[in-house]
Amino acid sequence: MTHPPTPPPGYQYQYGHGPYDHLYGPGVQPQPGYGPWGAPQAARTGDDTTWAVMSYIGMLLVGFLAPLVIYFAQRNQSALARFHAAQALNYTITSLIQMLAPLAVAIPLALIAGQAAWLILIVPVLLFHMVAQWVLLIMGAIKAGRGEYWRMPAWLCFPLIR
Repeated sequence: MTHPPTPPPGYQYQYGHGPYDHLYGPGVQPQPGYGPWGAPQAARTGDDTTWAVMSYIGMLLVGFLAPLVIYFAQRNQSALARFHAAQALNYTITSLIQMLAPLAVAIPLALIAGQAAWLILIVPVLLFHMVAQWVLLIMGAIKAGRGEYWRMPAWLCFPLIR
């Protein structure tokens, strides 16, 4: 999508003649991040960053329930909290998929061969996610505490929830 040129400072669009009117309606400007389109951009408060940080810290403490509750509770109030709760949920879902895939391969191989040694295929993935979970969630909590939108690497965190 191409964006229209930026108007000179102080220029006011007339109602119904804005650059995005054909996409979002008269006088509505698109907002960055995962905030609702056309909603006024509210100033970030301490509650926004607290909820965003708690989506990561809660994930370390109680698992996926904390970011899930925060996502549904704050999705219409805070774009920052919604974004970071979605990041934590996406990491949980992706790591679950990445841990179950080797398990789905190793268990049939172990059963067919009659040797439990095939289950060793699971160990590197589990060790990686044990370390990566702490590193990525702490990095996410730090960025959320600063009020920044930070994405985890796409190969570790597929963007399933927005």
